[in-house]
Amino acid sequence: MSRIAPSLQSATRPQIRVGGRVQDALMRDLDLLQLDEDLFGMKRLAVRFIALGPSAGERHQGLNWMDGTVLDFGSEIDVNLGQSEARTAMFSGAISALELDFDQGRAPELHCLAEDRLMALRLARQFRTWENVDETSLVQDIAARHGLAADVAVEGPVWQTVQQWNQSDLAFLRERARRLGAEVWVEDGTLHMATRDQRDGPTVTLIQGSELLQCRLRADLAHQRGKVVVSGFDDGQQAVIDEEADAATVAAEAHGQTHGLNVLERAFTSPAGLASYRVRDVPLRGNEASALARAALLGRARRFVLASGVASGDTRIRVGARLRLERVGPLFEGDGYYVTRVRHQFDLTDGYRTHFDAERAWIGDSR
Repeated sequence: MSRIAPSLQSATRPQIRVGGRVQDALMRDLDLLQLDEDLFGMKRLAVRFIALGPSAGERHQGLNWMDGTVLDFGSEIDVNLGQSEARTAMFSGAISALELDFDQGRAPELHCLAEDRLMALRLARQFRTWENVDETSLVQDIAARHGLAADVAVEGPVWQTVQQWNQSDLAFLRERARRLGAEVWVEDGTLHMATRDQRDGPTVTLIQGSELLQCRLRADLAHQRGKVVVSGFDDGQQAVIDEEADAATVAAEAHGQTHGLNVLERAFTSPAGLASYRVRDVPLRGNEASALARAALLGRARRFVLASGVASGDTRIRVGARLRLERVGPLFEGDGYYVTRVRHQFDLTDGYRTHFDAERAWIGDSR
């Protein structure tokens, strides 16, 4: 007798551990799982279970998973995704919310929400001042307070004064990263801060009509600018600070391709006349202003081409992964797409799928 192939849902059903133990009964009642991650760093897990069913030793159905023996606040929860024979660890965190949902005509549903280890940094608010400090020292200091190792790959100035003023540690690190065009995340007990060129990520090819199930692509000049200017005053040198970043900064990012500043100049006017002036950043030294201007311009340039899509479930697609898109037309074809947001989703209708947003600084030749 021939062997019946497993269904899509059973072959890709997630594996869930709570408190280090695989919970087969919990996976039996799984209805929906969503794992979200973006450039802000924190992974967020939302799982929905059918909460009505028989319990061991009971004659009648009742509410399940509400007694705290398995799912409880602060309990460690881990999720592995992928094909059942080769699952990949995708989430490790703690349960932060439990929600029970009743709707007439449907079985009660239990929603379980969890966050990764950045949750501890989100909850901790501080008032602190540092002097003559760089990003590496800042990240190491905060990581140590939360029992984490630190890995920093950011080139930046030594800041004369840095203040954390009634901010959570996570909000503070996110602000620091934004100013230098870097990203923050936690993985395997290590707090990371790295610029995009220093973040290791896999390269994944997605072919429209095959692994790439849905995709919307857009090249948009709305937020492109010819240059970014950052000004201030260096009290020590008694000199005006006036630094800028222009198309030369973007050229390396575009690898010789046609980037947004090129198109802006061709389509409308000289991009140098379309400047963005950073008035909320107050640099105290020239090298601080240069770093701020460069990060701000690259942030705009990288969002010139935006891609939103749905692919067959693929654990390699994470924030920081590089995508190559094929069969999407010459304007958008090719590599260079950087994943900025991802949702890994499992449900009983479509099985395991990966939703993503990605961006690229350049377009192809449409002729």
